[in-house]
Amino acid sequence: MIKAIIFDLGGVVLDMKPLLDKAVHIFQPSDEDEFWKEINLEAIPLCKGDITIFEFWKRMAKRHKKKISEDILRDLWIKDYRELISINKKVQRIVESLKESYKIGMISNIISEHASINKKLGVFDMYDVVILSNEVKLTKDKKEIFLLTAEKLKVLPQECIFVDDIEKFVNVANSVGMKAILYKSPSQLQKELTSLLGKTG
Repeated sequence: MIKAIIFDLGGVVLDMKPLLDKAVHIFQPSDEDEFWKEINLEAIPLCKGDITIFEFWKRMAKRHKKKISEDILRDLWIKDYRELISINKKVQRIVESLKESYKIGMISNIISEHASINKKLGVFDMYDVVILSNEVKLTKDKKEIFLLTAEKLKVLPQECIFVDDIEKFVNVANSVGMKAILYKSPSQLQKELTSLLGKTG
């Protein structure tokens, strides 16, 4: 029986499209979707505090063979993040409806600056448990962060559904026994949740 639903932050609960559009304009990748996946995977050391934001974007610029000014790189993940992100209202309504019957959690690969911005915006307020990589020094490429979240929610991994827009992280959640949904849109999410919860309670 499902007792908890766990959500990713960026790309699911938060609409990151305007920020991604800005990064795409700067880096001009050949494939926007692959670029977003690359950002998420390459940011793992950043989200554990192993490198700085500036070092992260310098690495990305080098990978893409782009010469980008230091000011632009610094702005991209702090000033631009603050100005361009917004809550996905349709996903928020799904979360609110689930909260009546299930424990609600969040796992985010995140940096302290972004965590601070989101806390001020009240983004985390409706969640029973919020696990942030910058605080626990774990990221979603490893099983431990999923096991920790289930433990904090006081449920078994098999009693959880995890929602993320990055396939690698969905697969890691599956590997610990969680059911997982690869997020594409609010309507697709609602349909898959209804299917899973209808079958499993």
